[in-house]
Amino acid sequence: MFNHEARWDRKLPISKTSELGAPINVNCQIYKGRILPKYFEWKGDILPIQKINFFWKDKQGSDVLHFFSVNTEKGAYQIVFSIPSLNWHLNKLLGP
Repeated sequence: MFNHEARWDRKLPISKTSELGAPINVNCQIYKGRILPKYFEWKGDILPIQKINFFWKDKQGSDVLHFFSVNTEKGAYQIVFSIPSLNWHLNKLLGP
């Protein structure tokens, strides 16, 4: 069984912003069956993704969620794609 407490990011500081969890627009590419986010829009800015640091899948009930830890020129973020709803959300601000 997957242990959520063992995740690498569980002790990272989380920004206390009301925008976390809000839907975001993401431009992505599907390559060899993998989802590759290219840039996302948040707070009126378009943030090109410079690097995907980590990628993992998790389940919440019957939903399969795809998590991406990404770097942009303005900082590191964690974004999430939900398969059933086909929606993206900003999950965490990981740092500048």
